[in-house]
Amino acid sequence: MRDMSKWPIQLSDFTESMDEYSRELSKLFELLMEVLSRDLDLESENSLNESVGGERKGLHIRINYYPPCPQPDLVVGLAPHSDPNVLTILLHDQTPGLQIRKNGAWIDVQCVPGALVVNIADQMEILSNGKFKSIEHRGVVHKDRSRMSWAVFCSPPRDVLVSPKRELIDEQHPPLYQGASYGEYLTKFFKKGLEGKGHIHDAKQQDSLVSNS
Repeated sequence: MRDMSKWPIQLSDFTESMDEYSRELSKLFELLMEVLSRDLDLESENSLNESVGGERKGLHIRINYYPPCPQPDLVVGLAPHSDPNVLTILLHDQTPGLQIRKNGAWIDVQCVPGALVVNIADQMEILSNGKFKSIEHRGVVHKDRSRMSWAVFCSPPRDVLVSPKRELIDEQHPPLYQGASYGEYLTKFFKKGLEGKGHIHDAKQQDSLVSNS
């Protein structure tokens, strides 16, 4: 997202706005990682940020457009899934369409003017050893109105090994997830496609699956 050479030169104002937006989102991501580090009682506020590459982290944007559909119950705008990255920061318009799964039911996310939606993603669930759960969500279409959303995926570099933080592991709290490079996790994610929380389930240690069954 920060490589401005990838943006069309004909849209200079847009490119400048996106550059400024990405800088502010990078600051927000680091602040959120500090807050989450404190919540986990980690030794350093920078602990989580350093675990995902620090200054090498990536911000990747996806702009989604959902046209109106006269029969919305027959269409899935975006299939249920959790994101493979660390955190996802979402800006959307005032048309409802984002839903999250809680206790087996789909719940609408309210559209608050000027607010950003932050989703915990799979790598954060792994880092926190399951203390933070990645959010299963989907996009649905509206009968009369179009919807647009800007999702920014905060991700570690592909070569970074992501595994549960050592400070969160002891005899009472064994590691629940296998360590893997983000590139390896991402390859499996795109190979299998969107399938609920199946990807994070596959990352779990076999003994933890047995104990939870």
